[in-house]
Amino acid sequence: MHRVVIFLISVFSRLPLSVHYVFSDFIAWLLQHVVHYRYPTVVTNISRSFPELSYNGIKDITDSFYHNLGDTIAESFWALTASTEAIGRQVRITGQDDLNRAMDLNRNAIIMVGHLGNWEIFTGLPDLRSKYGINLDNKQFVYVYKKPQSKTFEKVISRLRTRHGSCSIIEAHQIVRHIVKHREGREAFFFICDQNPAKGTSRFVADFLNQKTYMIEGPESIAARLGMPVLYCGLIRHGRRDNEAHFRLITENAAQCPEGYVTSTFASLLEQDIKEHKGTWLWSHKRWKKRIS
Repeated sequence: MHRVVIFLISVFSRLPLSVHYVFSDFIAWLLQHVVHYRYPTVVTNISRSFPELSYNGIKDITDSFYHNLGDTIAESFWALTASTEAIGRQVRITGQDDLNRAMDLNRNAIIMVGHLGNWEIFTGLPDLRSKYGINLDNKQFVYVYKKPQSKTFEKVISRLRTRHGSCSIIEAHQIVRHIVKHREGREAFFFICDQNPAKGTSRFVADFLNQKTYMIEGPESIAARLGMPVLYCGLIRHGRRDNEAHFRLITENAAQCPEGYVTSTFASLLEQDIKEHKGTWLWSHKRWKKRIS
């Protein structure tokens, strides 16, 4: 079944990007006004994060969120068959000096990211050295992911992230063993760090978007244990066909930082980007289902 689905998606994917954006507008309307996809969660999250906003202000962010979600879905379908050169024209990278500084330490590095913009499009980048001035081979960009329960969805996502051969992927449950085994390597591991951690798995609490928030502690714990550099990467959508990844060095050696410093710095940097680009964060996540008094 998944082969049929992948074939149909691949055929659809070959349409021009401008056509995909027409479908994006329809998807946004469908999700918001017909399906009401997690609408109460979206509105509640935005309202609690920005209590100073009026009803119209909350509505503007909500509308922007669904448009961004539609664009993310449409662009991901398009990227399934687009060339790396075509994808590269949609993406710019800033903060390369911070990333190169970390990698020049000749150790693995952890890169903390959030669900901003279109995080999927960055898995299909053209040559990092010649296009972006990053002193790494593409295969040294390693994306850590959790395998979806749906076999068909997992096949589609894996194909999207590996078709171009412009990055590596590894499942979350294998990552610690991989990093420990290759501790003398020179890879950059991307962790999506803004999900709600599993119950009882985090000691870290941050002031994040006007709320006490449990934060995932795995990336900081791994980096502190192995003395790894840690960076923040903000994935920003400035508009259609204009996606930016900007790197900020948090520390050259997490083992030398106070406990919680790396995670709280990540939370602060992500919050700053969200406030500047409010509609592009994944507000549909049930991020605060565990309220902290």
